[in-house]
Amino acid sequence: MHSAPPVPGAAAEPSAAVRRVRTAMSELTAPSDSRISPDGRGVAVTVLGPWGADVVIAPADGPELPLPTGPSDPAGRTRHTPRWLPDSRTVLLVTEPVEPGPPVLTAWDTRTGDRRELAVVPGAVEELYVSDDGTEVLVLAADDGAERDGMNLGLPVRLGPAPAPVSHRPDAGRRRLLHAPLRPADGVDGSVLPAPVALRDAGPAALTVWNAAWRGGRTVVATVSDDPLPAGYYHARLVRIDLADGRTVPLHRPRGQLAAPALSPDGRRAAVCEGISIVAGRPLLVDLDGRAATVAEVPGAEDVTWTGFHPRDGDRLLTAGWSGTGSRVAEIRGGAPAVLHEERAVLSGAGAQPALSLSADGLRAATVREAPGEPPRAVVAATSGPGAWNWRPVTAPDPSAARREAGHGDLARVRTRETAWTASDGTPVHGLLLDAPGTEPATGPGTDPAAGSGTEPATGPGTDPAAGSDTEPAATPGARPLAVLLHGGPSWQWSAGYAPADVLGLAPALAAAGWLVLLPNPRGSSGYGLDHARAVVGACGDVDLDDVLGGVAHLVARGEALPGRSAVLGHSYGGFLAALAAARTDAFRAAVVVSAPTDWLSFAHTSVIGGGYEETYAIGDARTPEGRTALLARSPLFAEGAGTATPVLVLHGEHDRITPPGQAHELYRALARRATAPVELHVYPAEGHEFTDPAHLLDATARAERWLARYAASGAAAHHGTKDTP
Repeated sequence: MHSAPPVPGAAAEPSAAVRRVRTAMSELTAPSDSRISPDGRGVAVTVLGPWGADVVIAPADGPELPLPTGPSDPAGRTRHTPRWLPDSRTVLLVTEPVEPGPPVLTAWDTRTGDRRELAVVPGAVEELYVSDDGTEVLVLAADDGAERDGMNLGLPVRLGPAPAPVSHRPDAGRRRLLHAPLRPADGVDGSVLPAPVALRDAGPAALTVWNAAWRGGRTVVATVSDDPLPAGYYHARLVRIDLADGRTVPLHRPRGQLAAPALSPDGRRAAVCEGISIVAGRPLLVDLDGRAATVAEVPGAEDVTWTGFHPRDGDRLLTAGWSGTGSRVAEIRGGAPAVLHEERAVLSGAGAQPALSLSADGLRAATVREAPGEPPRAVVAATSGPGAWNWRPVTAPDPSAARREAGHGDLARVRTRETAWTASDGTPVHGLLLDAPGTEPATGPGTDPAAGSGTEPATGPGTDPAAGSDTEPAATPGARPLAVLLHGGPSWQWSAGYAPADVLGLAPALAAAGWLVLLPNPRGSSGYGLDHARAVVGACGDVDLDDVLGGVAHLVARGEALPGRSAVLGHSYGGFLAALAAARTDAFRAAVVVSAPTDWLSFAHTSVIGGGYEETYAIGDARTPEGRTALLARSPLFAEGAGTATPVLVLHGEHDRITPPGQAHELYRALARRATAPVELHVYPAEGHEFTDPAHLLDATARAERWLARYAASGAAAHHGTKDTP
């Protein structure tokens, strides 16, 4: 079996440029979320580093705060999810123990540094809410053993050692609301910290809560499902919950999925986004004031990922979301949205999607901003006036990134451009191109074209010549081998960030090593409207694969990509597309398939999103004979075509619950039995849907690069039986 440790003998060795870039990405310290204080004077920033997570307080009007080099807690505990109390001094947050165990709700006096443990939380904290008046707290917590989706590594919640045996029951692993009043400070030594609290289960009974909006009192607006598995999220509905007794009142049953609920200050209106899968969608306004709730879609609003009512005006709804490969902030007041701010950068929060935090008067906003050539930083901006939405950094960038040391110097040479082409049916398709002018094109095994090169592009490091222009820049002289990287979802997208991390973080690493890298956003992706995202429903692997192939042809025709020197790589759904492309077409000399579904029928019965995901995308229904036939017909495992001689490298995590490792074994066995092209499988111990161990990431990156170098960059024909031996 190939699920043995993935590194037989010595670890695979990447080229120097790939090693430098991938190591720099693993060691990057960066903000992941920022929350502005009610008075707008401070920002609570969650910082992620190789050592874990911590929370720091940055002055909104002071010098940029240097990022920490490790957790501030002497015991090494990590902290996250900060929420301000109305005094703009006290922060509630979550403290995680060093060893597996329950998290602790903690209060922090940001002036004195004093901390107090308020309650041990009987579950993993997924969201923390504080009432507007600061007298109540609400926790959304996942039970021990609850399954998590791919955005949370596809690993179950563990508050202690894994039980033996691991048991599964239909009603286990729920996400529930825990409520408590915040008792006033005891006044000892002038402390403002609230007293310890007793969290009570506020329900709702027999339901799982996926996300919620609450401002205090009895009313919660939430998305809930009967199924506690992540599959239930695909069938979730919007309800109003009474915290007093846990009873629910139905509000809306969507066509797709729901996310980002919000409540107006007076509690009379709610908002929520309706989209597909990883939700970027259209906002809905819900009138809660009448006997029966009314729901209305906002015309013209697309790709919204966050909603928030203006703190002083319940008739104004602010939204943040995607705009192509960038971000957009808009306001909705009685009609179509008015765009307030738009740029080719990523403005994100804790969910890695566009989000904002507002001061109590709504005059200031905070977020995390990154862009090509610009490492992530927490930023603040005024929301009105002459300087509206002019982001000001409040944290300094990672020191190594700022100095462009090691791999960050390679990242500075990587150029990011927008590109567009037309699919065979006339559909416009967009994406990003990454390359490193001044480096030699990748050629084959053992080369390192970028090593020793200090040449930067004429346009400057990290620039985007196409930003704000509908015209694609002229091709760079000298064609290069092409690596096409396909994102997961499919309703995710490639955005204009500092170092795109999907597909093992290979995009900037390969560009630095002399590859032309295409990051396409085919149909199914977010950022181009819900119709674009829903275009793959019933057509997975058809229209989106056609979009990808059109991008390859476009770059070859422009003279940027070398004919016959293309490779395809993908993670999750992107891995499904990569495996399908390798089976159906001869467009690629090599394929790398990471954490991918390859047999939709077995996926429906073994994945924790099975029964939800494949039904949402109309791939097939495992409950009917016709549906089972459809699932098999769309599976790469059984696909046939011109691509049967494409060498395929399969990489997977041993503990992945989203695409269980059996999916990788099935594909490997089928291709090995077919014996028409080289195939290898490497399963990484203790990894989930995403790889997190730096050594595993580097090893997987090296294997992928060597596979591409051997079978695509060199242009040599693949011979069955060759192995990617370190």
